[in-house]
Amino acid sequence: METTATHQTKQKRNRITLHIVIVLLLLLWIPVSIDKVSDFAAFKNNILNQPFSDDLGYILIYTLPGLEILIAIALVTEKFRKAGLILSTLLMTAFTGYIAAALLGAWEELPCGCGSVISGMNWTQHFFFNLLFLSLSIWGLYLWYKLRSSNAGGEAIEGASAKRHIKKYSLTSKF
Repeated sequence: METTATHQTKQKRNRITLHIVIVLLLLLWIPVSIDKVSDFAAFKNNILNQPFSDDLGYILIYTLPGLEILIAIALVTEKFRKAGLILSTLLMTAFTGYIAAALLGAWEELPCGCGSVISGMNWTQHFFFNLLFLSLSIWGLYLWYKLRSSNAGGEAIEGASAKRHIKKYSLTSKF
């Protein structure tokens, strides 16, 4: 059984690591969303040049920037951080899968519809870049859950009734 001091040190380390992951994710989501909004015409043109239907293209044109902004806001808001990490993971999974399909030759020619720093990358670099941020999103979600589960037992470690504490969280928690 670990001591309270060791537990608190691990919690602090996990909390700091989660904050670093959040900052790194924000360094992705904020610039790419600003780029899409500030040069909307170029973003729209790039999306409509992708090898999927224009109907899907128009859905993406009007949902991606808003979704990326929503992710950034959720990540900085403690109450919605879990949702931000889940959305980041889902969107990075979709982007990474799309690039993987392109690398596997699903389409003959595929224009890159990306802006910001990403526009200077080739497809392989872009794939690994996305894998990195997908991994960060998953790791952030893991840390979020780890911190929540360790907080749930915090009072029991300090001597309070674990049974009463668990009952309290099961009835009122929205995790």
